[in-house]
Amino acid sequence: MKAPKSDAFARRAFWVAAPLLVVGASFLAGVYSADRKNFAYRAVQTVKSEFKQVLRELPGQMDTDLPETFIRPSRKPGAGVTVNQVGADGELVLLTSFFDGQTGIRLMRRDGTVVADWPVPLSRYITDLDYVGNRAPKTDRNVDIHGAVIEPDGSVTFNYEYVGTVRISRCGDPIWTLHRPGHHSVERAAEGGFWVPGRRYFAAGSPAPEDQFPPFTLKQPKGAFSDDTVQHVSEDGRVIEEHSIMRLLYDSGLEPVLTATGESFWAGEGGHSDLLHVNKIEELPPALAPAFPMFKAGDLLISFRKYNMLAVVDPDTWRVKWHQTGPWRRQHDPEFLPNGQIAMFNNNTYRNSLNTYDRFDPKAPFVTEVGMVDPATGRYTRVYGDRPGEEMLSVIRGKIDPVPAGGFLITEFEAGRAFQIDASGKVVWEYINRFNDDYVLKITEARLYPESYFTVTDWTCPEKG
Repeated sequence: MKAPKSDAFARRAFWVAAPLLVVGASFLAGVYSADRKNFAYRAVQTVKSEFKQVLRELPGQMDTDLPETFIRPSRKPGAGVTVNQVGADGELVLLTSFFDGQTGIRLMRRDGTVVADWPVPLSRYITDLDYVGNRAPKTDRNVDIHGAVIEPDGSVTFNYEYVGTVRISRCGDPIWTLHRPGHHSVERAAEGGFWVPGRRYFAAGSPAPEDQFPPFTLKQPKGAFSDDTVQHVSEDGRVIEEHSIMRLLYDSGLEPVLTATGESFWAGEGGHSDLLHVNKIEELPPALAPAFPMFKAGDLLISFRKYNMLAVVDPDTWRVKWHQTGPWRRQHDPEFLPNGQIAMFNNNTYRNSLNTYDRFDPKAPFVTEVGMVDPATGRYTRVYGDRPGEEMLSVIRGKIDPVPAGGFLITEFEAGRAFQIDASGKVVWEYINRFNDDYVLKITEARLYPESYFTVTDWTCPEKG
């Protein structure tokens, strides 16, 4: 028996109208979500942002000729040294970036003359990456250097970000490799060796960390958990001591700070694979200690990007003796200054799902600055970046190196730019690592050294000529 024509028509009308209704409802929901900036809108924006990031980095994973992981849109003209008003002052600049098609380190004079050059592809120095697990870089072009210091004899100690710490000779020969995921910074310890942030990973389903950190570790069985550490690395590449930063924060009574995020902490909601994001460990040297009566020589200054927080830790008790949150945002590379202040590279923005400050957009608002805080009063002052002509932006990373005569050598990471300002804020030296007309290559660090610092008199190496 055939269905009545009216029923057949109704069914056809339904199947035609239903998709239109779904599309229409989705469109209206999208408009509403965009207007309200609700969870659905933010989720979609996050997916879009992550998808774009994958597309950008895919060529790097495939190891094509275009170093996608390292390039950023060009913001200003010029290549190499574009400003040099310092003159022949006998100072050398150490740069870590991407040179001649690979990750590298360079030591150069103010006029751009290269004194020493170290190509440092990961595969030359670390061949067994099993200890890194699924976080291992797919190619040499998927890891960069983050944190480096050079010694008077020309040897260099540096991190492959979240992969390992390496020391090489003046001529680039491997001296030692530390198979632990060092990251962000390498700083000299007054009693010898280096302070290097480390990281411990605990995969989903694995035994929980030996130090319990409720409520964070309640989630650990369903998601990854990480804990940053303070590593004191010896001159010959051994870990003399390592301390859990989560442990010292809990022991210092700062659990309320760590949990003041509005998070629900429902068990099984997921893990914390980058909970603290420590990006600097700096020791207060004896020469500067008199300027900081509330601290003592040897105290450690630690920067926590995720909490917009700086803290000073006593390495004898492993307790926090001072901390402050903001007004800086997502800061990097704090430094003790002779005037009793703590300077920092204040990124001053968030890598958020709304892409308000898309770091790949050359037209993004320029809000990054250099600032400093008086730890005794908490007063924050802007040093550079808030006046016309000083505009800069680095949503992630960035470094500062105080200049003894006043001012800073500044690494504007995402602009592929290193530049020096004097005490008045005037740019007296600038270097841009140009890739082509449209792109620059990001610079992860720039450090200034007097030529008298080095015992090397001949930088040539036999294999280089």
